[in-house]
Formats: sequence, structure tokens, C-alpha cells
Amino acid sequence: MKTATFDIVSALAALVITVVGAIPLVLAARRGAGCVTAWDAVRSGVAIVAATVAVCFFLSPLGVTVFGDIRLVYFGAVIALPAIGVALLVLRAAGRVRPTRGATVLAALASLAAPLGVWTSFIEPNRLVLETATLDLPVARAGHEPLRIAVLSDLQGNHIGDHERAAVEMVLAQKPDIIFLPGDLFHGDDDEWASESAALHDLLARLDAPGGVYFVIGDVDSAARTIPMLRDTKVRPLLDEVVKVRVRDRDVTIGGISWMTQRVLSDLTVPARGEKAAADASDVRILLCHRPDAVLELDPSSRVDLVVAGHTHGGQIVIPGFGPVMTLTSVPRAVAAGGLHRIDGNAIYVSRGAGMERRQAPAMRLFCPPEVSLVTLRSAAREEP
Repeated sequence: MKTATFDIVSALAALVITVVGAIPLVLAARRGAGCVTAWDAVRSGVAIVAATVAVCFFLSPLGVTVFGDIRLVYFGAVIALPAIGVALLVLRAAGRVRPTRGATVLAALASLAAPLGVWTSFIEPNRLVLETATLDLPVARAGHEPLRIAVLSDLQGNHIGDHERAAVEMVLAQKPDIIFLPGDLFHGDDDEWASESAALHDLLARLDAPGGVYFVIGDVDSAARTIPMLRDTKVRPLLDEVVKVRVRDRDVTIGGISWMTQRVLSDLTVPARGEKAAADASDVRILLCHRPDAVLELDPSSRVDLVVAGHTHGGQIVIPGFGPVMTLTSVPRAVAAGGLHRIDGNAIYVSRGAGMERRQAPAMRLFCPPEVSLVTLRSAAREEP
């Protein structure tokens, strides 16, 4: 189902869910001469849940995905539920119905879902932040100055606007030595790509760094259209390969994988010619990938100094004390939530991304703002001023 078609279908579905949810309250008001109890309000909530499940079931054969189901549930929570709650409060104020105290409290609580929906859909998704992390390196690989790595992951818009331009500006403002793009640049259909690809090219053409700009294919990227788009920019796609670059007094080896490629992992972990052991090497070794699951394929305390990934968006929806509701990865929930972590001794930085899931998914974030990241690699034996 095309995105525009699903937008119309989901709007109509939200209307249907709202109407079904209102039926128990209407019947209760008629039966009780305007009196509505807390149990009637609960029945209204149950009707919303039942209607949402039914709509998801009937739309599934039409091409609605699990992300579409999530969007319908979201609409039920932030549109249908508060609409009915507000309506009940308004009718109470007008003297048209007489809800009990319990019903009034439940209606007031339901109405609070509306501002929450406004925040998750329109405010937090645009609240771009800079996240920083510092990784200490063994002295043999430390160099005389810190190595600054900017990460711009999961830009994933279907339109190039102020938000995307602000993310690139934030990257450039950090004056990084190396820039990483861990995939998912654009999440639109063919028509959207045709109208936006030139703007995306111009945006990415602004990226430049002394040690280079590197990109790996993500889940929503099409290599057939993305790689040609990157021509005449300084962004280098790494298609399951290893490159070496000199940054001031450092040698940096970068492996880029789209999916699991044992050859790339091997090239990063085996000793270079003349080395007694991989651990004796003085070059900094980084694995760039879209999915953080790549870190699970490394040997414990491997020679890879850092894995850089995206994909999870930090979960987009985070519950305090629990973490991301959905991660779509096998790494621990705390790792998928983003930031710098270690798994079996291997350092990994997971970016929450600058964009969001698109198409049928609800464009929303909660306690998980979009980010640009700056990871600084420095000597464990040297304190920076």
C-alpha cells in the first residue's frame, strides 16, 4: 500500500475507532438520563481497543504492516481516546450529561493523551541534540591528539528540510576528523525519491572531513539508487570493504559492512604483515555497520577498537526505568537505547539517529530525541584539558 493511500486509510480508521469508542457512552447517557459512570468510561476504552484490533485485522490483507498496526494503535491512543474524553468533559460543562466523579477523572486522564501525542509527533522528533562520548585507547594507538568522529545515522526522511539541514550543520560544527553515515539515508517511495534525491545529494555534498566521510548501506537504502546519488560528493560508500586512512599521526583502518561479511571482520582482526599479534598493531581499527548486531560476531576483546552502528533509533519510544519498547536487534536493550557500551570487551557506539521510521510507521519519539554524535578517541594514559 502506497504511503499516501495508507495516510487516508489510517485517518478513516481513526475516525471509525473514535465513533465505536463513543457508542458505550452514548448508550449509557440515554439509558441513565444523562448519567455516565466510571464503568461506562471503561467500556468505552475497551471498545476503542476492540475496534483498533478489528481494524488492524481487516486491513492486514490490504498490505498494512506491523508498523501500520502500531500507527493505528497510536491513533487510537492519542486521537480516539482523548477526543472522547474531551467531548465528555465539554458535555458535562454544558449540562448535557452527568458523569460521575470517577467518569470525570477518567475523561480528564484520557484527554491528557492529546498533548502527549502533540509532543511525540511534532516536538520531540525535531528536538535535535548533540550526544558526546569518549573512548580511551591503549597507549600504542593513542596518538598525540584525540581523534574526533562524527556520526550521522538514520537521517531517514522522505523530504529534505530544515531538520535534515540542521543535522548536517551540527556535524560540520564539530570539526570532526572523520564522519560516519551508518545507513538509512532516505525512507520514501519512488516518487518521493525522484523529487528529493537532488536535494539529498546537495545536502550530503556539504559533508567533508580530513579523514574522509564513509557510508554503509542500511535497511531502507537501495544501493542501485543511493550509490549513484553519492557521486560528486566526498561521501565514500564502503560496500563490504576495508580502507586505510592517515589522520595526522594516526593510521586508521575502517571496515564497512552492510550485512555480516566475515572477510571484512577478518581483515580488521588479523595481524598486519610483520606484526607479532593483532594487539601489537598501532593503527586504530573501526567497524562501521548499520545494525549493531555485528558486534556479536566479534571475538571477545577483539582487535577492533570501536564498532559504530545505527538502526535502532534508540527505540524511538522509551519508557523510563524500562528502556526502548522495541529495538529490532539482538544486542541488549541498554545498548540498543544508544550511546557507548561494551559487549564482551568490544566497544560499540549506537546512534539514536537523526530521523525516524517512515512509511506506515507513526513518526514519533518519546524520551528519545534525535541526535548527532561526536565520539572522541583518546589515550587512556593522558588526561585531556
